[in-house]
Amino acid sequence: MGDMGHIGDGMMLQDEDIQTLREFGLTFLQAKVYLTLVRTGNSTVRRIAEKANIARQEAHRVATELQSLGLVEKLLVNPTEFKPVPIKTAVTFLLERREKVFLELKEKANMLLKSLANKQVESLNEKMTQFVITSGKEAILRKSKMVLDRTRESCDIINGLRKNVGYASFLFKEQNIQMQKRNVKIRIVAEKLPGEQSAQEIYKHSISSPNFEIKFVPFSEPVGLGIYDKREMLVSTSPEKLIGDSPMLWTNNYALIVAAQTYFNELWKTSGFVSKSLFYQEC
Repeated sequence: MGDMGHIGDGMMLQDEDIQTLREFGLTFLQAKVYLTLVRTGNSTVRRIAEKANIARQEAHRVATELQSLGLVEKLLVNPTEFKPVPIKTAVTFLLERREKVFLELKEKANMLLKSLANKQVESLNEKMTQFVITSGKEAILRKSKMVLDRTRESCDIINGLRKNVGYASFLFKEQNIQMQKRNVKIRIVAEKLPGEQSAQEIYKHSISSPNFEIKFVPFSEPVGLGIYDKREMLVSTSPEKLIGDSPMLWTNNYALIVAAQTYFNELWKTSGFVSKSLFYQEC
């Protein structure tokens, strides 16, 4: 349960409820005032201000906004009162409004794509050496998935952190399945999992593929990287953290990729091989 805001008469506003309505498109004050009305019933501006703990001017402005949105009704009594529409009606309306906005944005996006088709100048020349830092979990995952989606031949990965083994398998499950359908050869070097963890469960969508292999080392490798088609590479700048929790480097620098590939190959030779028949027992 999150923190709650006092609205009087023994009732409380929950932050989770306010946040939910904000995700539907309301402002913080709109959500707070609407929920205050839902909990207190028909109220004057003065009562709304008291219960929501906001200035009367703000209460009047927000109640008027909610009326324009169709979430409250003004009662012609003296003094004027505002009545909330039922929460079920409000949620249905807000969902429909969000869907409408989404469809409008989708249409605009299609128009934009058509307008700029064949006119975009690539910002990066893939034939040139590039070093790109990506920050933020969503951006990192999106970049990683884009690289995996265009991989056609090989994918060599060093998972430097034990808990990244299962985490990466979960995050990139669909990409791994699609790579296997494209017959991409996947090799992973990782720290050996503890006995209580089930490697069979973690790799159930991969282990049956003849193009999937994993080897374990008995120590934590201070590296987190992936080499894709021997043409591009993703490197975690803080391999001791979970994927997405630190900036990531993407590069197509040939010399750096060759050095990393050489390191991976040596690590692969010295790591403990796990055969498919012994995979479950040894893990």
